[in-house]
Amino acid sequence: MTNARTRVGNAVPRVVRSVQGWTPHRPRLAGAAMGLGAATVLVGCGLANAVTAHGRLPVQVSLVVVSAAVVLGLPVVVAPPEKRMLAMVLCLVVLVIAVPAGFRDAVLSVRGERTPATVTGITRSEKPLTGGDRYECTIRLPDGRETFVDGKEVCTTSTRVGDRVRVYTDPHDLVTAKAKAPTITFPVLGTVVAVATLLLVVVTSRSVGRGRRAP
Repeated sequence: MTNARTRVGNAVPRVVRSVQGWTPHRPRLAGAAMGLGAATVLVGCGLANAVTAHGRLPVQVSLVVVSAAVVLGLPVVVAPPEKRMLAMVLCLVVLVIAVPAGFRDAVLSVRGERTPATVTGITRSEKPLTGGDRYECTIRLPDGRETFVDGKEVCTTSTRVGDRVRVYTDPHDLVTAKAKAPTITFPVLGTVVAVATLLLVVVTSRSVGRGRRAP
């Protein structure tokens, strides 16, 4: 087992060096394709995350793994200069965060309804980054559907099973409920995604084009 782990550990740096040493015939075009491909994957994972939230844990875990691989792998493969590295990471993080959260808001801004609901369950967990308690409530809507909601507006330490709350819900149940009124629209989300994708494409194109000249 130790030997196997050692071989895998030695293989990873070799693979990274091999990829970094790859010299495409059209470096800028290859870099642009890498940036566009990374953005497409992150947008796809973000949309899938938004519509499968609380539904299928294996799917959620797979989406997180794929997104993390892109965010961590692209800067290693492209190896841009420091300033471009910061811009690249910023674009990747924006896509990871903005797409799932923004898509839910955008859907609710179009067809969301302010709906009364009854709390049927409360789950307490620890915030992964900042620490402290995080509460998530299972709620039952008037039509019998159950969904989830978090946020200090409706789900706190004082919330109890049986409490009545009001939330924003999607009548077609595409996205989960939200305590606050949606603030992001589809035009805003589209603009953010387009700008982040364009900047990512430019950064990867120039980085690959500058660092890997075909002989």
